[in-house]
Amino acid sequence: MTELKVDLIEKTLRKEVQKLDKSVQLVAVERGKKEGLYRAALLKDGKSGSVDLQKEIIEKYLSQKDKGKELRRALAKAVSHLSIRYGR
Repeated sequence: MTELKVDLIEKTLRKEVQKLDKSVQLVAVERGKKEGLYRAALLKDGKSGSVDLQKEIIEKYLSQKDKGKELRRALAKAVSHLSIRYGR
């Protein structure tokens, strides 16, 4: 697959995060420090957290080869961590 555009990834992840929890916002997506990773910054009730996502998982989701189970699982883990860590 060609080089992924960060704005396309951000738009896609924003939709998925909103499906999981409407009170969580996706603030930004950027390339991770390690090769093949993207870091998504999340915000809930003024508290922030982040999740590192593998490029392959995002590519599978965007190409619709995968139903997005891996991507949703990773995002759900980050969202639940924010909820548990900061209450509510």
